[in-house]
Amino acid sequence: METRFGFDVGRKFNEDGSVRFWPGNTMICLLDHDSLVFQRIKEIRDDFGRNKIGECITLLPDESLHMTAIEGVVDGNRSPERWTTLLPCDTPLEKVDDLFQEKWKDIPPLGRVEMVFHHIRVGTGLCVALRAKSEDDERRIRAWREVVSEKMGLRFPSFETYEFHISLAYGFRTPSDEAMENLEEMVKKYDEKFSLEKFGFIVPEPSMTYFDNMFFFSKERIPR
Repeated sequence: METRFGFDVGRKFNEDGSVRFWPGNTMICLLDHDSLVFQRIKEIRDDFGRNKIGECITLLPDESLHMTAIEGVVDGNRSPERWTTLLPCDTPLEKVDDLFQEKWKDIPPLGRVEMVFHHIRVGTGLCVALRAKSEDDERRIRAWREVVSEKMGLRFPSFETYEFHISLAYGFRTPSDEAMENLEEMVKKYDEKFSLEKFGFIVPEPSMTYFDNMFFFSKERIPR
């Protein structure tokens, strides 16, 4: 197992794991704090945090826990392949927010889609990777993404193969051998647990959100 812990240092996080200014917008499914899926995600997140691997990661707070429905743009990455095709890459973020706010009014509801916990994904951080419960669920959410992509000019390189997930933490330090062994044990534990339980949940309706960092996503416009 390999990690990419530290990739977001200097971008989303500082070297000590504290959060950095990283403004943007995105369309996400915020987890209801009274829901079972929220409680399950919290338990998994906190379990990683109190283990040895916790020394290398920044846990995401309750307020930021979500499933991304389709990625928006970030001010710090203005390459053409990561920007909306509807506006030039040097467009101020506030103007992109203006456009997306208007375009979002014409986006149809996602409707009922059920996801299942699949495995722990290790990369720049830790997340619970999800899979659609049925072929109909998969078809429904992919079709909805196509509509959003067309209306908002968002089609990033990984669009067709995008893996739905709920982020738990970001890695800011390369794990020691001991921490890595701990991480591997925990990933194995949860992968086996997910395989047996097949825990599923109804995806909350997506929201257009705006953010200054990875700790909070606002449904209301924020100053730029």
